[in-house]
Amino acid sequence: MIVAVATFLHHDASIVNVLRLLSREGGATHNRAHAYVHGWMDHRRKRPALTTHTPSAPQNCHCTFSKYNECRRTFESCQSRSLLERALHGRGGGDDDEGLHDGMASDEHERGNDSRNESNESNDAMQRLRQRWSSVPAVPSIAWPFDVDVTDADQTEESTRQQQQQQLRKERQNQTTKAIIIMDGFSPYHGQYLAQAAHHLYGAAVIHVLSDFMTRYLYQVEQQTDHLSSRLPDWNNVDEVQAWKNLLPSSLDICGIYCESDSGLDDAERLGVALGLFPRRHDGVNAARRNKFLMNRVVSEVGGLDVVKQMLCRTLEEAQDFARSLGVGEDSKEISTMVVVKPLRGVASDDVHLCTNLPSLRKAFAKIYHSPIFGSSTASKHEEVLVQEFATGTEYAVDVVCRDGEMRVAALWKYDKRAVNGAPFVYFATQLVGVVGEDGNTEGKEVEQAVCNYVFKALDALGIRWGMNHIECIAEKIAPGDDRPETIRVRLVEVNCRQHNTDFRPLTNAVIGYNALDMVLAAYLGDDSKQSSEDGKEHNHEHQYPMETDHLRLQWDGLPILPRTLAQGAIVHFVSFVEGKISRIRYDILTEMEELESVMDLEVYPQYLEVGNEIHKTVDIRTDTGWAHLINDDEESFQRDYERLVELMKDMFEVE
Repeated sequence: MIVAVATFLHHDASIVNVLRLLSREGGATHNRAHAYVHGWMDHRRKRPALTTHTPSAPQNCHCTFSKYNECRRTFESCQSRSLLERALHGRGGGDDDEGLHDGMASDEHERGNDSRNESNESNDAMQRLRQRWSSVPAVPSIAWPFDVDVTDADQTEESTRQQQQQQLRKERQNQTTKAIIIMDGFSPYHGQYLAQAAHHLYGAAVIHVLSDFMTRYLYQVEQQTDHLSSRLPDWNNVDEVQAWKNLLPSSLDICGIYCESDSGLDDAERLGVALGLFPRRHDGVNAARRNKFLMNRVVSEVGGLDVVKQMLCRTLEEAQDFARSLGVGEDSKEISTMVVVKPLRGVASDDVHLCTNLPSLRKAFAKIYHSPIFGSSTASKHEEVLVQEFATGTEYAVDVVCRDGEMRVAALWKYDKRAVNGAPFVYFATQLVGVVGEDGNTEGKEVEQAVCNYVFKALDALGIRWGMNHIECIAEKIAPGDDRPETIRVRLVEVNCRQHNTDFRPLTNAVIGYNALDMVLAAYLGDDSKQSSEDGKEHNHEHQYPMETDHLRLQWDGLPILPRTLAQGAIVHFVSFVEGKISRIRYDILTEMEELESVMDLEVYPQYLEVGNEIHKTVDIRTDTGWAHLINDDEESFQRDYERLVELMKDMFEVE
């Protein structure tokens, strides 16, 4: 069902770009282009093509767009909040969040009766929805590998294909089949890719489920009902949970849970516990992995790591007093005295405000206080606002995959943020950087090493031993003093127990040689015959891996702990410098961008390819106008093309 729901989310890049890349001759960059194209085509070949060009575009311009990104922006961005408010008002993270909140933060704040009354009313509303859905029982949606790999249906009669599948099912009735649960797997280059690769590379089954948030969204906002059977059971109904579990075949060996959406992370944790995956294959429930205040507190108190100063504020007066203690005044403008005001739970930069003075803090506080909590299926609102010290330095993002406590960095990214359009930090590029040199040494990589070591300790403090994580932190070099050497200070921005939300796979395949998604499959579905079960005994799986794809599967033990880059690579974010109605789209500029040596692929979002549509100045990652993937073996050529892209994007659009 989830695959069917996602048919409107498909994305394809320009086939002309592919042909152009394949036509390049000679040199390592030629090989990088082939690696990029191979990765690009591999996760698109099983999907129907959707190549869209605006009618007004010249024949030689091949700018593309992602409908998936457009839809994701609809239900996972602050710009769409007015749409979501009609049906979704937040839950606050579920019972686990509330319990930890009471246990860890009750000494600072106690929730009022009004807040609890609102929560009770919203829970009642969710229960009324569940009553409407009761005629459609929640059942595990299982996709078996032989449902996919059987002879091509186009060349086989339906009756013959069904017989083949029935025979395969009979053969596997007494044979263990590994399985992975994928929650909210809508993206063709995240969840859908993982499902296809699990089938094809590992011969594994996939259990598709929808989080409470997505179930309610599709029902109330999209007015769909076909998805209801793929919903989770009601956690408050023990019989319903048990009935759902009883429908899982005993031959399935569930090896892990992958949740694509931020909004489903708490549901994924509860599901893992309900299925008995914790602790052997799951990390259990921990609200600190989603609550940004608790996250920093645990990383500091349990992990002993440096974090920003912070305060959880129930009133504006508390927020202002804390900001004043950090040097923020009515008219201050210094970066050294800025504070960050944010909700306890969110996604990307939604409702995250950088405040230089008290008036801007008051405005930010008013926007967040009593606003719906992101990713929730029942209606709680923010009763507290998080105010944090602003950390100066360079921001990094680290993609880490864990297998039973063993951690591997899949990719390290460095952000290029600049002050433009009245905003202090606008994303221009997210660049891949290596952690070790070509010969394995770490000379000149001290900052990168410090960042990765910090991240490993932070994950350990949060009890994260399994799956994919995307962690952001700030690193700053502290100049040496009279009695101290130069030091590197790293502080946490946030930990996200999900993938990097971009189509990173082709880029990392070409620049690093592998990618985080394939690493997740190796972690969950790879050979684990020596892993101990809960009773401490070794167990042997009867699962049969496809022999024909043995060479395509990553071997977890063969992956390095820290990656090195084989070339220069980056995601460039297209920044808009204009605002108003689009009167002209500069296809000559877009064509020049496309023809730059380092550009492997580019995309302009569809709403900016129509004359007459509104465009706004880019002030954050949510308001960019598109992207480009850059790869080049030559650092000078790479930098030259990047700087040229930055110049060209200033004139991409003309407005009335």
